[in-house]
Amino acid sequence: MIVDWPGVSIVIAHKDHADVLLQNLESMLTQDYPLFEIIVADDHSDAGIFEKLKNGLSIDRRIKLIQNAGVGKKQALNDGIHLAEHPLILLTDADCKPVSDQWFRSMVLAGGKQGVVLGYSPYEKSRGWLNALVRFETVMTGIQYISAALHGRPYMSVGRNILYPKHVIAETLGQGKFENLPYGDDDLTIQSLPEEVAYFVCYETKAQVVTQAPATWTSWWNQKHRHMSAGHHYQKKHWWRPGIFGIAMVIHWLLFLVLLFSVPAYRFMPVFLIGLGIRWLGYVMWTSSLGDKDTIKYYPLLEIQYAFYLGAMGMYTLFNKKKTWN
Repeated sequence: MIVDWPGVSIVIAHKDHADVLLQNLESMLTQDYPLFEIIVADDHSDAGIFEKLKNGLSIDRRIKLIQNAGVGKKQALNDGIHLAEHPLILLTDADCKPVSDQWFRSMVLAGGKQGVVLGYSPYEKSRGWLNALVRFETVMTGIQYISAALHGRPYMSVGRNILYPKHVIAETLGQGKFENLPYGDDDLTIQSLPEEVAYFVCYETKAQVVTQAPATWTSWWNQKHRHMSAGHHYQKKHWWRPGIFGIAMVIHWLLFLVLLFSVPAYRFMPVFLIGLGIRWLGYVMWTSSLGDKDTIKYYPLLEIQYAFYLGAMGMYTLFNKKKTWN
């Protein structure tokens, strides 16, 4: 048990989302934690939006607002991190809201000053199939990166909820060969950390931050395009596990379609059903911790569409690299 709670600096990169940020900051300012500050690093928002943000943030002395000295999210985060007064850095996004007032405490307790704490950030539930698919994909991604970290092979996290010792992240983010990429502030940064860095995970409900899901198929596609574009810069030792998982799932359903129209179903259906059942059961177990249990009943349909998305997005990003962070 930590007796002397270390100070935490929450760093948020922001661009043109003043209303949602001001709303979400209320739940951050009421966190049950003795010593923290919030640094909002603005990446050249519209002048009117920045002025609105400036006026809204002036109500609390624990909030600092700075303007990006360069261009892009990484530089904004870098500026905020180097300005931070406390030894722990908790990163999140402007559209994220803590599920409880124990977010800071839970993340610090998971790792203290010992290393990096990988958190989890689900999407808010709303009506529609797109929302169900977005939340399903988020759980599937969480299962993979959390499992890898628990087995001592971390390769990514989500920038919406991750805790770093300041000396670790300040020496890594925005440095090296990934410095000019407009994405990868979460996964590529994790992969660039020194090997001696310790990792912890914290995905209990009270440590989660929830965010709004993309409202249209186009916005979700653009978001996932940015995320998957970073995968082309993974080292082989980091790529092969999530890569093989995705390829295997795509091949599974492609093979299913081929066999369905060429071989009597009774000859192959049992094998496919067993494989599907095993993955379905694993998903059920993970949602007991990560949430989104309502998607369990739709698992087969969601997995089919998830596999299609992996194949289509994988091909798309081969020829179209994302050039901006938002």
